[in-house]
Amino acid sequence: PWPRGQDGPVPFVALAQFFRRDIPGLACGPGGADLVQLFRCPWVHGPYPDRRYTLRWRDAMRTERAERFLGTPPEAPLLRWEHELPEPCVLHPEEVDTYPWAEGHTLPASLIARIDAWDDARAAEHGPDAVSYQYDLSIPPGWRIGGCPTWASTGPMAIGCASCGSPMRLLLTADGYETDGGSHSWAPLEDRDPDLSGTESIPGSPSVARPTRLRFGRDQDLHVFVCPAEPGHAPRWVLA
Repeated sequence: PWPRGQDGPVPFVALAQFFRRDIPGLACGPGGADLVQLFRCPWVHGPYPDRRYTLRWRDAMRTERAERFLGTPPEAPLLRWEHELPEPCVLHPEEVDTYPWAEGHTLPASLIARIDAWDDARAAEHGPDAVSYQYDLSIPPGWRIGGCPTWASTGPMAIGCASCGSPMRLLLTADGYETDGGSHSWAPLEDRDPDLSGTESIPGSPSVARPTRLRFGRDQDLHVFVCPAEPGHAPRWVLA
């Protein structure tokens, strides 16, 4: 994809690509497409300023057998901040169970009250390293396919398809941080200091906490929603 810059078209920055063969839960795209790619415009737009993204679905077999490829990958234009250009990473997908964000109408009010009481009791007994539902049990940090969205900065939102009104399904969550002090239980064992425990065992180095080097909004999650009724309908982007 090529957005228009002041001196002509500039390439979108490639953020991620996922194959359905690697992630069985990945929904098919239009026409049964099994490869999805996420791009971001290198420029910001509007008075706020806003980021613009694009989602491309492809047939993996046809893409891998293409007769022509670019000899030299397109170079991104000069960017203002380091976190605007992703650090190349290899993904190692791991399947985990996720549970809804406990706020608003995402769960019955009586169940949310029980979760809050359980969290308070754990915190009183174990202090800052206590396991909590929201950070340690419901939704892991980092990049995720499917599962439940986080609503830490906005509160729960109903996301409907702009074309047909169907409730949309979460396809992808992009997160600038793979771990933090509030969700330390998700940190891989190989990234921990074996001589320490709790939050102190997690190194604060960028290579561990922010391996992709990216940021979304003011350290928010970028949720990409798609229409389950018609994969060809436009996706929606939500920072939360």
